[in-house]
Amino acid sequence: MKCFMCGAEVGDEKVCYNCGADILLYKQIIYTSYVFYNQGLEKAKVRDISGAIDSLKSSLQYYKYNTRARNLLGLCYYRVGELVRALNEWVLSKNLQEEDNPDADRYLAEIENDPGFLSKMNSNIKKYNQAIEYCKAGSRDLAAIQLKKVVSQNPNFVKAQQLLALLYIQDGKYADTRSVLNAAKQIDNNNTTTIRYIHEVKDRLKEQNTGKKKKKNDVITFADGNDTIIMSENSFRSMLDNSRTSFMNILLGLVLGLLICFFLVVPSVKETSADSGTDTILALNEELEKAKEENAQLVAERDKIKSDLDEYANKADVTTSYDNLFSAQNSYNEGDTAAAAERIQLVTKDLLGPDGQKAYDTLYAQLGPTIVQGYYADGENFYKEENYDSAITNFQTVVDIDETYNNGAALFLLGDCYRLTGDTENAIKYFERVVELYSGNQWGKQAKTYLQADGTALEATEVED
Repeated sequence: MKCFMCGAEVGDEKVCYNCGADILLYKQIIYTSYVFYNQGLEKAKVRDISGAIDSLKSSLQYYKYNTRARNLLGLCYYRVGELVRALNEWVLSKNLQEEDNPDADRYLAEIENDPGFLSKMNSNIKKYNQAIEYCKAGSRDLAAIQLKKVVSQNPNFVKAQQLLALLYIQDGKYADTRSVLNAAKQIDNNNTTTIRYIHEVKDRLKEQNTGKKKKKNDVITFADGNDTIIMSENSFRSMLDNSRTSFMNILLGLVLGLLICFFLVVPSVKETSADSGTDTILALNEELEKAKEENAQLVAERDKIKSDLDEYANKADVTTSYDNLFSAQNSYNEGDTAAAAERIQLVTKDLLGPDGQKAYDTLYAQLGPTIVQGYYADGENFYKEENYDSAITNFQTVVDIDETYNNGAALFLLGDCYRLTGDTENAIKYFERVVELYSGNQWGKQAKTYLQADGTALEATEVED
């Protein structure tokens, strides 16, 4: 393991022997990343690919340079048919660790050795996206045809199988749905979406089975002693009609019994119930107060845990800021000022110590022209593309750092972006500033032209009124 401050190799020490930095928290963060990696590996072995992906993502959140976790995450994406994400993870792993990274080398080499793989993957993704568009448009048949092609070309594409199963559920094709979902479950046996769809199919089949009416038998059979009597249903009904009189007598007796119960028994029962109801209300009030106290304790515990998590997250951000600062310094030392400028903008200065802030200020001052130039170039590109909101963001950053940049060009273009977006107030503000600083150059003259045009429009409005 290397010290995050100076890059020296360290062992079990709590403090770096070379620079004296406290590396205990840094080591704990890396060990936590390895714990999540081991969890992801165990889940992947039992085909719990969704769980493995979640664990591996957590591992990389703690330590993004854990290339083992990144390579395994790419392999999990490949397993569920998300080939673009898999390729992205392997390429990123190779960029983070160019040497001694055999897994990423092997996976990328297999893709490179298959010349038609990327074109096939691109075609497969286009068909899947087209199927989604068909679904949005209500063309379920066309969507199902496209998804069948996608699944045939990429049998491990779980999301395509789930979408196809959903279409089958809507069309009532439950046998086909089961087949597709079982195939998806074989790939990722703990995918919550797949499991939810399986339960949905079971519930709908149960509703179908309970909704069916049993066929009426035309023949009635019953036992009479040792003999079995078989007669038609009509004959059986006629026998029941003969016994209706006795049945009505029984029913009348039941009605009289219920009336006696209602007028004599119910009042005494109500009185007893009222007394017991009062006791029940008191008991419920006591339980409610007790529940409120327990809830207050739980809220306090939650707030404490949240505070601890925020404190831990801030410590993790400190490590990230130092990583970006060292990366920016290394890029600057190697002559790559563009990469250094990009990295230093990811540093949160307030999280650094006194020495770190001093190093940040020194390096930022050296990279200032490069940073301003980058924002200005991006602003020009957005301006040419008529993406004025993004152009305003970049030109505003340039003006905040150096409003005289490029002899007022940044100020003028910022005002022109506001003009083109209809924000006349801000446009006039920055045009007047250009005229104030550079009245004689091309930007000042053009700003005067716009200001005079706005003044003419205002005078015309006053005369008309």
